Amino acid sequence: MNNDHRLAAGKRWRSIAWLVLGVLVSACEAPLDLTLVEREIEKPIYRFDQLKAAATNHRRIIAVGDYGTVLTSLDKGETWQRTQLPTKSSLISVASCVDGSFAAIDTVRKVWLSDALGVDWKTVQLETLESPMAISCDPRGRLWVTASFSTLIYSDETRTNWQEISQQEDMQFTSIQWLDRDNAVVAGEFGSLYFTQDGGAYWERGNDIPNEFYPMAAWFRTLDEGWVAGLSGTILHTQDRGETWQRQASASKAPIYSLIPQGDRLYATGDNGTLLQLNGDRWEGVPEAPRLFSYLITAIPQGDDRLLVMGGRGTISPIDTASEGAAQ
Repeated sequence: MNNDHRLAAGKRWRSIAWLVLGVLVSACEAPLDLTLVEREIEKPIYRFDQLKAAATNHRRIIAVGDYGTVLTSLDKGETWQRTQLPTKSSLISVASCVDGSFAAIDTVRKVWLSDALGVDWKTVQLETLESPMAISCDPRGRLWVTASFSTLIYSDETRTNWQEISQQEDMQFTSIQWLDRDNAVVAGEFGSLYFTQDGGAYWERGNDIPNEFYPMAAWFRTLDEGWVAGLSGTILHTQDRGETWQRQASASKAPIYSLIPQGDRLYATGDNGTLLQLNGDRWEGVPEAPRLFSYLITAIPQGDDRLLVMGGRGTISPIDTASEGAAQ
């Protein structure tokens, strides 16, 4: 092949190379197809939602989570409506009051209030230096917030005029449960237990739970009988107002985050998709529980035969409990 032919062939290959490069560049500059992203955003529940708490007023279910996420269902969890509150903080606890309204607490000391529809929310900034842990609504309609430094923050019946009381000890109050208008139980760090029998005017400290137990969850059937749960799947039971405790056998060693009564049954939710049911004096795994690596944070009982469990990665799953045994 002479030099003229070589030059002509080289020019042809360079032309083809430039043509291919032009096609590739055009492809790279083509508009991105965001259809799948848009479809995901249009859904009410995202796969990255991290739910932290739930409550129901028997007509609506409210679930709350990170970045101001509020999910509302009017049909027992079949469909959901999403509300994104104007905050980047996590909603860590939510409660329903006797009038059907809802109240939630976030990590930056704001109380979020909504009517029974659970859609329109307004905020109240708590004037406190303590870190909130949980919120509850008593039968009088007052809101109670548990917090660090053994602190309880509560409102009047109009959800205003907040007051703060502290036991002046460096420990977190993790939960508060009202049994009726007068009686309530507060559980806290280092195994602390406090009881009131006069609607919160005076709180009496009971015996501490042994070994400075940290109660991540607590539920009392009466002032005398109750359960607390914590790390490593530990669940303790008392029948004498915390004077003595018995550890109950459990099928799981995962941390327990909630104790949920359903009629005569008692369930526990926890890390690694843990769902347990009390059977006699032993906690057994529920076979119908969803299989997931994330956590289950709580559950909403729906009648006597269904439980709606919730947790990480946008998990909201109904569980048929009709065939499960009853708690003792």
